[in-house]
Amino acid sequence: MSIPQLAVRRDRVRLTGGSVEPVVSAEQLLAALAGEKIEHFRPLLPVGYRVVAEAYALAASEITADDLSDHYSAGLAWFHDAFVPELKSRLCWLSGGEWLTSDLNDFVAFAAGSDADLITHLVEAVSAREPVALFPGDWFGFAVGSTHPENILWSADANNRLACLCVPSVRNGHLTDEMLDFLDNSSTCLLNLNLFPTLTPAERAGAARNLHPFLEKSVLSISFSRGFGMTTSQLAVFLLHRDHPFARRFREQWSWHTYFFNALAARAFLRVNLAELQAVDEGRRMWVAEWLRTHGLPLVATGSYYVKSFTVRGPVPSLIQPLTRDGLVRLCMKPPISTT
Repeated sequence: MSIPQLAVRRDRVRLTGGSVEPVVSAEQLLAALAGEKIEHFRPLLPVGYRVVAEAYALAASEITADDLSDHYSAGLAWFHDAFVPELKSRLCWLSGGEWLTSDLNDFVAFAAGSDADLITHLVEAVSAREPVALFPGDWFGFAVGSTHPENILWSADANNRLACLCVPSVRNGHLTDEMLDFLDNSSTCLLNLNLFPTLTPAERAGAARNLHPFLEKSVLSISFSRGFGMTTSQLAVFLLHRDHPFARRFREQWSWHTYFFNALAARAFLRVNLAELQAVDEGRRMWVAEWLRTHGLPLVATGSYYVKSFTVRGPVPSLIQPLTRDGLVRLCMKPPISTT
């Protein structure tokens, strides 16, 4: 499969009266976070959905002894023949019609226990031979599985390498012009669809439109843990074109991973009403906007409500150093579960 370098239409993030990552003073941030529980754990901690918990319970109640016996045969066939087509359909729905099911017809699927399992396998295997590019300030999880740190490059220039990016980026929940250039200059892409469901419908459609030219050279990693809140029993899926060089290179290894896919999570996902999740996300988006307003911080209305990043003017205080990466202070917003 030849992977062309395509010219891409850029829909640059433009914000009136501010930047994608607003500049604030250390005093502003400290005042805003006074009395708040500051999570020093670096990953963005998830927020759950009642409807997802109910879907788990329903899926678990339907599992039989035969399902356990047949997991590696009939269960694997169900994954490929029933689950994967529905997953593709739901991704196309989330894209607002910018991705069609026909775009993904020739994409094959592999699975594992979590997105980190598959992502770290791919990054480790590639970085053992050659450098891998990670967009500056994006998800650190791309790097944690590699035993070749010298080949993990935090650089906005992919330089014909594997380029890794969360969609939307965990920098501030955006997909910017610079990120599209990063993908355009890559040989292949690893796109972790992480917070994608938490964007507004218009932003999801815009992101999907800009990513469309990259689909054939991309590995789409579907993260179920944050955008869908499926953390208790996780699932990971890779979707990539059947002729993608990574599909040829890693088919045997990834097929073995797929035997152990999490059928409980897969069954639960099919029972989740995505429209109900969208309604909850809208309520959470409003909560975050009000929190920022009442705490004296700039509101960037675009991007995921889940993460808000700021450039700090001057030295970053020690209290919020653990929230800092690549010069940005990143707040993981946790709207109360009562909004569900």
